[in-house]
Parts: sequence; C-alpha cells; structure tokens
Amino acid sequence: MVTKEEYRKLIEQVRKHDKHYYVEAKPQISDYAYDQLLKKLEEIENEHPEWVTPSSPTQRVLESVTRGFSQVSHKIPMLSLANTYSRDELCDFVKRVHKLLGKTDAVFCAELKMDGVAVTVRYKEGLLIQALTRGDGKKGDDITANVRTIRAVPLELIGEDIPKELEVRGEVFMPHLVFQKLNKEKAEAGEELWANPRNAAAGSLKLLDPKQVAERHLCAVFYGIADDANPPSKTQFESHHYLEKLGLPTFEHRHRCRCSDVDAILEFADKIEKERNQLPFDIDGIVVKVDELKYHDQLGSTGKSPRWAVAYKFAPEQALTRIHAITVQVGRTGVLTPVAELEPVLVAGSTIARATLHNQEEVERKDIRVGDWVVIEKGGDVIPKVVEVDLKRRPKESHPWHMPKHCPCCGSHVVHSQGEVAVRCPNRECPEQRMRQIAFFASKDAMDIDHLGEKVVEQLFTKGYVKTVSDLYQLTEKELSQLEGFKEKSIHNLLTSIDKSRHVTLARFILALGIKYVGEGTAEILAIEAGDMDKLSQMSVEELKQIEGVGEKIAQSIVDYFSDATHLKQIHQLLKAGVTPVAPKIKRRTDHLFSGKSFVLTGALKKYTRTEAAELIKDRGGKVIGSVSHKTDYLLVGEEPGSKLDKARELNIAILSEEEFEKLL
Repeated sequence: MVTKEEYRKLIEQVRKHDKHYYVEAKPQISDYAYDQLLKKLEEIENEHPEWVTPSSPTQRVLESVTRGFSQVSHKIPMLSLANTYSRDELCDFVKRVHKLLGKTDAVFCAELKMDGVAVTVRYKEGLLIQALTRGDGKKGDDITANVRTIRAVPLELIGEDIPKELEVRGEVFMPHLVFQKLNKEKAEAGEELWANPRNAAAGSLKLLDPKQVAERHLCAVFYGIADDANPPSKTQFESHHYLEKLGLPTFEHRHRCRCSDVDAILEFADKIEKERNQLPFDIDGIVVKVDELKYHDQLGSTGKSPRWAVAYKFAPEQALTRIHAITVQVGRTGVLTPVAELEPVLVAGSTIARATLHNQEEVERKDIRVGDWVVIEKGGDVIPKVVEVDLKRRPKESHPWHMPKHCPCCGSHVVHSQGEVAVRCPNRECPEQRMRQIAFFASKDAMDIDHLGEKVVEQLFTKGYVKTVSDLYQLTEKELSQLEGFKEKSIHNLLTSIDKSRHVTLARFILALGIKYVGEGTAEILAIEAGDMDKLSQMSVEELKQIEGVGEKIAQSIVDYFSDATHLKQIHQLLKAGVTPVAPKIKRRTDHLFSGKSFVLTGALKKYTRTEAAELIKDRGGKVIGSVSHKTDYLLVGEEPGSKLDKARELNIAILSEEEFEKLL
C-alpha cells in the first residue's frame, strides 16, 4: 500500500529527473528507468485519483521554455506520446483503439521514433515563417532563426500544389558523425561532454546565436501535419509522400510501414531494431499511429498524449563486464581523461574493451572503481560508456579511484584550473601532448593531410623524425621508408599530400595551430576579421572582444597563445617551409554611409536577427562591436534594450531605431 507521502516523494523524484533531462540536457538515468518511474506514478494515480493535481508530472508535457527566446502559443497543442515496452502493452493500445472506434479492422502506420528534439514549423505561401519547440505543449520557444540554419529544412516549399498555410511536425537531431566531432572538440578544450546526440541537439537549439547553431550541422525529419482535422492526405502513410513532394525531409520508404495487426507491428519493430546500429542517427524505438487521419479527431487525446498513437520503445543496448584497470590518456591540450579497461564484451555488434570515463567528477558521481562489475552501453554516439556499477558484486578490497597527481606520460604535477572540469598536464613538452598536437594539425578539419593518421604520427614521433609540426615539411623518402607498412606508393602519396597542404585557407591554418577554445567557427571569424597572421598575432584582448562571436575567454586565450615565443617560432618555421595561408576574399562596400563606421546592437529587433543586421552592416563596410565606447558611431536599438542605451546617451552616441536603420540601409 502506497502512502500519500511516498506518492509525493515519487513526484519530486520525477520532477528532478525532468529538470536534468529537459532543462539541463544532462540526464542522470536511462530513458527506460525514467519511463518506469513515470509508469509507477501513473499506476498510483489510477488507484488514488483524488491525489492527482494539475501540477503532477503525468498531467503536462515537459520541455521547458528557455530564457532568451520569445514564447509563442501553439495553434494546435504539441502533445507527447505514451510509451510501451512490451507486446502486452502494445496489444492493450490496439484493443483500446478498436474499442473506441467500434471496429476491429483499423490499419496502423509504423515509423521510426527519432531520438531528437520535437519541433513544429509553419509555412505561409510556401515560405518558412516560424519554428517552435514543444515547450510545455501549449507554448514553445520561437527558434525560427536557428531552424533556418538547418540545411535539411527548406526555406521554401516546392511543387505545384503548395498550400496557402501548412504547419508540419518533426524532429531536429544531430547525426552520429557530427556528434562525435563535437564531443572530440569539447574533450580537447577540457569541456564537459554531451551525454548523447539528443542532448547535443537540444543544447544547440538553445544557442542564441544562429551562426553557432549553423556550425553544429543539425538535421531534421518531418512526419506529420499539425492540423489533421483538415489533412491534404487521407492517411498517415500517405502524409509522408505528401511531405516529400513539398521538399520536406521525411523517413525513407523502408522506415515506414502499414500494419494490420500487432504481429505486423512487431515484425516491423524487430526489423528496425536489427538495423538500428547501422543508422547514421539515434532512434529509441518505433511510433505506431492509427493510419486513417479521419479517426484521429474521433479518438482525441488525454491531457498529455494522443489516443491514436503510441511509442514502442526498444530496450537500451547494454552488457555487463568487469573493469580490470583505469588508465589515463593525455590529450593535445594536456587534458587527462580516465579510461576503463574492460574485460572484452560484445555490445551492439562489436567487441568493447575500453570505455571513456570522461573526468574525475564523472568517476566520483558513479563511484566507479577498479574491479567493479559495470553495465556498459553503446548507443548512437558509438563511444562506449559505463552506465552504472553493480554494487552487489563489488570486491570488498576495492577503494575509490583518484586522478593521478602527476602526468602518466612525462611525470609533471597536474593542475586543476578553477571553473574547469578538466585536469591538465601543464608541461607543453609532454611527449603525448606533442604527438597529439601533430595529429590534430594534420587532421581533416585542420591542414587535411591525407595518409597521416594517428598511428603514422606515432611512428614518426617515436623514431624522432617529427618533433614539431614544421618537421612534417622536412620529411624525406628515406625517413618514410623506415616506417612500418610504407612502400614506394604510400611514401609518394604522403609526400604529395604534405606538399598540397602548403596551400591552405587562413581559417584552417588558425584552427590547426590548436589555440585553446578556438574551434572551426571561431577560426573562420578570426580569418575574416584579421585577414592575416601578422594582424591576428598582434591584436589585443579588447580588439578581439569587439569581434562578434569572440568573448573574454577566447580573446585571452588567443593573446596568451601569441605571447608565447615558442608558438611564434613555430608559425615562422611553417611559413618558411612554404605554408601559405590564404585569407578569405570578401568584398565590402566603401561608398556607403556605414563604411568605416562602428555599430553596437542592443535589444530585440523585429525584422532581423542580430546576425542578419550585423551582416547588413558589414556588407556596407561597417563594423559591429560588442560594447559601447567613444569609438562607437551608432547604437542600433531594438525592443527592451539593455544598459548599452544608457551608456550611448551618456557618450552622446547616435541612436538608431530599427525603422531609421532600414532607411539608412
């Protein structure tokens, strides 16, 4: 018998996990474990309906609104799906549908259940005019500017029969390859890693700068029309074809199926679960919907979920194995990463012998120790991770693991900077760091030197042929012939690739230097604003901060990098070796009123995003800076301006409304 106090405690537990998942994008338990908690709560409320209040987690859709975005009411509420995990629960759903419809021959449409972020997108006269998150189901964040950066989402519909207005429902997600790259960059910068692609996508959509969102290379898929009371097609299955014809991304034909009964649904589910590991994105099950759209309105919904659809979720792919050691890897920036060395075990089609433990805090939070039996999981992020420890099987002699006080490679005393999760080796001569710096310099996103992977770099470094990145341009056929597996053709290919890399864009060159906190997007911005290495190397923190997208932390890191004589010597040697970074050619007008003028933006503009307004200014020869000073020529003011307006008035800076700005354009 459950007491009311136990019921209240369970509500608080669910709310806590709601916050971890929806607000912080940092789940503490698996989806399955969460769904079991929610199911238990629903069972209690069925027994004690008098206890239920409108604030119960079972009574509302959660995906909290985010500060910084305006909230917009949904024309048609965005409900979340009820979840099932077994054949019996799926049978119950089908029986309920038959009972409510008064017929037993209803057809269902089964399709993938994407593990992403639900969105609704509105088109008017064929043009994208608005995109919202689910929010609380009634109101969502206006993320139009961010969704416009997603290349998979058409800004204009195609076809002959384009509706006057159309609102489509879908999911924004991050592909596995993009997720892996993003987490690798975060690890190298000593930042906390995303738990999975879904959280990375959610975090990306919450960025206030669309330029940063564009750098995340998000994708989207659409699977429904919001107003199914007046649908342009008769069935859910046909809706996919309709969306395709309009140019909207939807599921592949093999990833949707018409099913007449539970057996057919489960057959489709089994097929998808077997393919799951080969998909380039995350799914966590299938969605089953009543196919004929005319029945959706008849079936209606509960306060939270539609009665005409249900999610049939797959169990997470896990395995039990033992940790026989915890080793530590040293990254190119000196970040120490603990790694669990496991008894090899088969998970999701591959043998896993190692799993990253990310950092000391993660090890402490899960209390992971050498000798522990652990549950490991290999999801869509491909990187195996330890989910939890089986404490019942813990050896009595075990003791907590701690990060070593000295670098396992060079022996230097490690440091833990305030405000950072990462522990670092401060010795820039550390062999492991130097070797990984060379590998990063040669990587695809940086100098893009083909045939020079980590194993080749390790051989070159170990043999003493390459100690710094500039040594790559001095390599000879004789030296390469000493490497394992290198014959005449492979030697020629590598030397050709090295020679080709001498002609590189300035942005790639800046990225290849490995400046702390400077990723691909920031390198592009710096290349455009600085124009050459000499100017970039001499810019002050204040000058760098005036560049849109460069904050205090990045600016200080850049100045620190170029203040180091070793770094300057390395750049000089690279240029001397014939590396020629080419600055981007951007034509700016010199005949406009804005030419040579400095602008600061404050408040929310009605017609433009800040990024769009900044581009309009730059295209006319102006410059956009971050703070008001005596050097500022104009302050462009939107709604709800901040303290910049007061400072501009104090300094007698010209203040432009959005209407005045448009006239001057």
